[in-house]
Amino acid sequence: MNLLKRLAAVFWLLSFPIAQNSFASPIDEINEAGIQALSASNEWHRLLHYEPGFSQKQVLSQVDDDNFFLAAEGKHNPIAELKATLSAFYLEVDTTDPKQLDQHALCQFPARWTFLNAQLTLPQPAITQQQCPEFNQWMNTLQPNSISLIFASSYLNSPSSMFGHTFLRVDPANVESGSSWLSYAINFGAELNSEDNSLLYAYKGLFGGYPGFFSVIRYYEKIKEYSRIENRDLWEYNLNLTPQETHIMISHLWELRDIIFDYYFFDENCSYRLLELLEVARPGTSLRDDFGSRAIPIDTVRAVIDGGFVDSVTYRPSVATLLEHDVNQLSDDQQFQAWNLARRNIQPNDPSLTHLPPEQRARVFSAAYEYLRYLELENPRTKEMAQYSLDLLKAVSQLPLEKSAPSRPDVQPEDGHKTLLFGVTGGEQDNTGFADLRMRLSYHDLADNREGYLDGAAINIGELRLRKRESDSLQIEQLNVVDINSHAPRTLFLKPITWRVNAGLERIYGESDDDLAAQVHGGAGVTYGLGQQVLVYGMGMARMEYNELLDHNWSLGLGALAGGLIYLPFGTLQLESNYYQYSDGLERYQHQLIQNIPIGRDNAVRLFATHQKQVDTRFDEFSLEFRHYF
Repeated sequence: MNLLKRLAAVFWLLSFPIAQNSFASPIDEINEAGIQALSASNEWHRLLHYEPGFSQKQVLSQVDDDNFFLAAEGKHNPIAELKATLSAFYLEVDTTDPKQLDQHALCQFPARWTFLNAQLTLPQPAITQQQCPEFNQWMNTLQPNSISLIFASSYLNSPSSMFGHTFLRVDPANVESGSSWLSYAINFGAELNSEDNSLLYAYKGLFGGYPGFFSVIRYYEKIKEYSRIENRDLWEYNLNLTPQETHIMISHLWELRDIIFDYYFFDENCSYRLLELLEVARPGTSLRDDFGSRAIPIDTVRAVIDGGFVDSVTYRPSVATLLEHDVNQLSDDQQFQAWNLARRNIQPNDPSLTHLPPEQRARVFSAAYEYLRYLELENPRTKEMAQYSLDLLKAVSQLPLEKSAPSRPDVQPEDGHKTLLFGVTGGEQDNTGFADLRMRLSYHDLADNREGYLDGAAINIGELRLRKRESDSLQIEQLNVVDINSHAPRTLFLKPITWRVNAGLERIYGESDDDLAAQVHGGAGVTYGLGQQVLVYGMGMARMEYNELLDHNWSLGLGALAGGLIYLPFGTLQLESNYYQYSDGLERYQHQLIQNIPIGRDNAVRLFATHQKQVDTRFDEFSLEFRHYF
């Protein structure tokens, strides 16, 4: 299709002196200097997604689809693309053929026309945008009037959503009097291959091996996916874009339908592409300046807030959060009754329920109903289950219940500590002093300041620790390529699995030597909460290691780990012990205490105390680290 458009444009230009009509080419009336100035403008570069190339005088569009360009060299030549666009606007078309109308440049690139016409006051082409069938149907369906940026909290069981996820919601003018559930969501995501294994997924995700597309679906589908199925709270940042700015953004989104971008997990990802759309809507802003190599979703939310786009924030709790809220209002006995009622171990007319005061009975029935809804997410809904769910809902409606919604968290996600880390450490290892430098690309560990983050969840990617020991040169002490911990607590109603995985390099010490060993370890187990301030966990663990201090270099260890997180008023205390028995007959263990003390939002002091056995030696290590998040 793109080839046909280009051939048609060439034919028209060649035949222009003979077939000239009332629609004169605007290029003839614009001097070269004017075209160059317009093609170098910030607005034109954003519409074409141009970014600096290998030299300051070169640009290259991040769009990886020939169908987006009208000039053969349009991907890297803004002047040629502008000229080709102007010419294509004035191609004649059979106005009685809807297919030809939809394929005309004016209908395919409405945002380009709006921009160029505003700058040049162009003569009227053969058609108007009101004659574009598909584009007008699109605009009438979405009815764009306002935009909200939606942040879905972290979901550790999906690699593409570990850091959270952002998308946009398009609302019509009357959304306040209706429901945003029927609005439309704009999402950018990678088209994954289900047959790819984890290593191939990581490789393609890092190096652009997956195509990325924009998609538009009903907002309630995203609520179902995130809030109900994945149990992720949603934060809706209602933006102050004007209806005109919103219209421009949606017009440009139309230009990007079915257009391919190479998807990069860390930088050119879902959040980065949404910032581009907002920059098109409001050209005077620069939201992507700080996202050259990484675009963590919550960091992009902060950029939108700092850019002055946000009017208000709405919190939408997940099904699991709603269930937890209802359950926490019950006594232990009542929680057990609600659990049994939802699982039909007891009936609604059971004496243990009918003897309860009406208000307490209403809360038990309400919690049972919410739990049944939660169970339906994991199991196919049967006719019998649907009827029982309806019976519980009717019972709740007949009882005096003042149902309350979960309170909004005191700290919003964007108010948590920032995601880059730099640390400086001084310490001692068996009477030998050392100094460490720590750098971490992202994101949050178990002992970091909990405010704004999920308790028990940690994701660390690209964490490097360098050490200078007395009389030794600077060397790598540790490199975590990936380090993920999921310690969601189990309750009577929710039973998540605790798991962790770590892969990277770690310096292992022997009696007279040390080695930077390659290792991967992980395990699974359970976590329980003791009130709101304590998590305790236990796990079975396995570790594979390549270590030149060992007789056969390779070794496999099996073991166990136990620990706890205590959220004190002045910071997080983590206690953890592990034990491994290795295939070479050696045993290893480590007992560790970590006390993190936040200093404001983006600074902290951390104390480490460790006793461990590695290979054929035991040693103690104490250190104090200053940590800065930025």
